[in-house]
Amino acid sequence: MLKNLRNYVAVFAPVVLFVAFCGYFFIQIALGTEVKVRIQGFDPRDLLAGHYIRYSIDWNNTDCTQFPNKICPQKDFEQSYKFYVSQEMALVLEREIRDTQNQAEIVFSYQKGKNPFALQLLINGKSFKGKNARF
Repeated sequence: MLKNLRNYVAVFAPVVLFVAFCGYFFIQIALGTEVKVRIQGFDPRDLLAGHYIRYSIDWNNTDCTQFPNKICPQKDFEQSYKFYVSQEMALVLEREIRDTQNQAEIVFSYQKGKNPFALQLLINGKSFKGKNARF
């Protein structure tokens, strides 16, 4: 009987922990406020990490009135960010983001004093959605 209980715990404990971990992130995202932050970026290729856009935040062109007290919380956004994309779209997005005529933004779920969560990438106000995206 005790052996069966240990087996059940060994099998279901990781599942329960994974669900709790995902639930934590969903709650943090739901409690946050959506904010749009302008970005500058480039697309490095890393054999271990795949294709992604590493970007930095362009505070000079970000609308700070969407944050509490109308002040940009630069300390909360200090880390380096990556936005993962499919291999087919990496070169297209790199070109679009580097083009100075385009406005690239990331929509974050933001809570004051907590790490922001990137929700989506916008190019000229249009959401990036997969390999058939047109900007």
